[in-house]
Amino acid sequence: MSRQKLESNFDIIKNVIKNRPGLRFHEIKKETDLANGTLQHHINKLVKTKTVKAIYDKTIPRYFVGGFDELSETIIKRLSQKTPSRIIKSLLRNECLTFSQIVDEAKKSPGTVSIYKNMLLEDGIIIGDTSTCNSCSESVNKIKYRLIDHKKIRIIVEEYGKTSLKKSADNLADVFLAIK
Repeated sequence: MSRQKLESNFDIIKNVIKNRPGLRFHEIKKETDLANGTLQHHINKLVKTKTVKAIYDKTIPRYFVGGFDELSETIIKRLSQKTPSRIIKSLLRNECLTFSQIVDEAKKSPGTVSIYKNMLLEDGIIIGDTSTCNSCSESVNKIKYRLIDHKKIRIIVEEYGKTSLKKSADNLADVFLAIK
């Protein structure tokens, strides 16, 4: 393989990860259309040279290109999961929510919501307390959940929390705007 082709593959992979941080291997493969072995070789080199960072969720790596703090990486990782993403986006629309309100917003069973709520608490993305807030004033002594850093999370959601369909629509809109 020529040096130029090798560098081109590295650049393609870096750009995919830069534009869509937190992707897993199979998602990068889908975006780059590279063979498994080729992609694995290139990713291993990028990780070894610290050009790309692999963050593990249990045994599954997600890949990032520098510039993200640990909380941002975790938020991006959770935004790629349907139920945590719904919880985060619901809390962006509301100052705070009780557990039953989160269940309604997430459209999942209380058991499923409980698992993900606890995960978001452990991640430090949300907090729960009994202090009052404007959107839950009727729930005086109930635990209410809110985002730990509303502004930072809003920026991350706006930049990286789009669905692949929305990203495709945005990319298509960019193509049409470029044609004008």
